[in-house]
Amino acid sequence: MSTEPVLRLENLQFGYDPKEVLIHIEEFEISPGESVFLKGPSGSGKSTLLGLIGGVLTPQLGELSICGTELTNISSAQRDKVRADRLGIIFQQFNLLPYIGITQNCILPCRFSSRRRDRAIAAGGSVVSAAEMLIRGLGLTDDQLSRSVGKLSVGQQQRVAVARALIGGPDLIIADEPTSALDHDNRDRFIELLNLSREQFGSALLFVSHDQTLATYFDRSVSLTDLNQKVPI
Repeated sequence: MSTEPVLRLENLQFGYDPKEVLIHIEEFEISPGESVFLKGPSGSGKSTLLGLIGGVLTPQLGELSICGTELTNISSAQRDKVRADRLGIIFQQFNLLPYIGITQNCILPCRFSSRRRDRAIAAGGSVVSAAEMLIRGLGLTDDQLSRSVGKLSVGQQQRVAVARALIGGPDLIIADEPTSALDHDNRDRFIELLNLSREQFGSALLFVSHDQTLATYFDRSVSLTDLNQKVPI
């Protein structure tokens, strides 16, 4: 496994208004395979930071690299490729597509990334087989696998979202408040399942939440409030 950080931020500065800084992070890294809990209250800039890491937003100053690729010096098309190849994202609302099946939802990242498609084929013999292995490994039965997305429970949809993020072994999984709709017991089971699954692929994890009680499930806990300097640009 490479020792190069999967994520590195250095003097990163961003604000929607050029005169007002929302994010200013001097230095932050995530190592390969590491799980990091990023906590912060609502309005602290967590979603904005994820937009920067995902290449959707561009910082005014500083450096942001994913697996050694500096995102601030490349085109939007190149940033899209890095995101597709290197990142697996679990959205708060899951963002599953209701008009395609569960397996097809899971293999979507492989349609945008040949790297992840090749890794999925190496793991399962085919992309579909790799997706079905992942989904079953996350606890869905063959009967549930044949249902439409809309007929799955919230917990089952969540497992499909995790399988979609994991397929093809991305270097970094980003989870954006994925447990906000779960009760205490299901929340804990979900995090344990997520950690177990991504460890099998050697993927790092950045888990974002305002719930500080979750911090014990991760290798390291970081407060965005402490990390963010927020000084004028």
